[in-house]
Amino acid sequence: MIAFAMGKHVGRKESIEYVKFGNSDMMVSQVCGGTMMWGSFNENEDMAWDQLDALMRLGVNFLDTAEMYPVAWNNGKTTETWMGNWLAKRSEEGKVDRKKLYIATKVNCSAIGTPTMPGRDKIGVHAFEEDVVMHACKSSIDRLKCEYIDLYQFHWPCRDTPVFGCAHFYPGGHNRPMPFVKDQGGLESFERQVLGVKKLFDAGLIRNWGLSNENAYGITMFCMACDKLGVPRPVSCQNDFSLLNRTYEGDTWEAAYRLGVVGLPYGVLAGGVLSGKYLPDSKYADTDPDRPLSKCRHKLKPDFQPRYAWPAAVLASEKYVAIAEDWGLTPAELALAWARDRQCNGSIIIGTASVKQVEDCVNAFKLEKLPEQLMNEVDDIFEEFRNPTRYYAIKESAQMVGTGKKRKVTS
Repeated sequence: MIAFAMGKHVGRKESIEYVKFGNSDMMVSQVCGGTMMWGSFNENEDMAWDQLDALMRLGVNFLDTAEMYPVAWNNGKTTETWMGNWLAKRSEEGKVDRKKLYIATKVNCSAIGTPTMPGRDKIGVHAFEEDVVMHACKSSIDRLKCEYIDLYQFHWPCRDTPVFGCAHFYPGGHNRPMPFVKDQGGLESFERQVLGVKKLFDAGLIRNWGLSNENAYGITMFCMACDKLGVPRPVSCQNDFSLLNRTYEGDTWEAAYRLGVVGLPYGVLAGGVLSGKYLPDSKYADTDPDRPLSKCRHKLKPDFQPRYAWPAAVLASEKYVAIAEDWGLTPAELALAWARDRQCNGSIIIGTASVKQVEDCVNAFKLEKLPEQLMNEVDDIFEEFRNPTRYYAIKESAQMVGTGKKRKVTS
């Protein structure tokens, strides 16, 4: 147990809570099980099954994946396949009721992660064309063995716009890690994509749809197109969001708030940096026998999502670790509970690679609402270290997202 200062204490509940997910009819756990590393950092299917079993045991009823998962290497298909195998077996055993489980997945706008379609040697870059999205959705359902998808998300915009750490827009993609998009940002492009989503609804393949890595412009244009064409609006936006990156809380949140779109953030632990385990001589390192620090993300593959471990981000993390300990919390508990308590979010995605990580992360959602004093102390640190995982300057020899190639940008 971590000692805490006099008067600084956060209470704990017996169980996690469930909330109405935005304007959808889904009643989801405030914690959503993330699956991004099942098949890369987790090399065996049994590891994924163990974590899925643990999530169910702890009351989590919301899972998020993508057709391109796992990431870092071995991109695509594996994670959904493992999840589908688990779902079929546990459903047969009567241990899981599909109707009470909410499954979210994503479609991409490039060949990365997108299965090759019949009649095409290679998809290459696409812009969420109707036939590609339809094929990808059906393929995900087949792999997941889930009959329908509760939340189908566009993984990132098909237009040329800042994502994955880049802090500014610049026509032509200057200084951005997205070489596989089309610069289609006009109204006709949004309407075409929305009509493709309508086909998914009409076919009974999806119950809701959402966006990811979007900004205020994209959210607004998609919602306008939906209203014009009589298609349900996206219910959520899944963006990078943490104590180290609060850019969502600006224009993007206002657009989402005005248009009824709820946040479903990823990266809340910044790839584990906000757990404190990567700090020098950290007492939070090597506490999990199944995940020694040498096997964790920023040690095993430091060129994958390096933005989370940039020097300024590590310095900020040291400050947040100190605040957490002062309040009797682990650093991971502070980071997760803080994100939960931000009004813009409906549920928080955790990313795990072991059962212990599942248990530690889910337990953070049993904390009572964080006191205003603690939230203010967090804001004080953020004033000193604003969005340190975002960049303006060119980053040398960083990995392009999902390609394994190098260029002067970062993911």
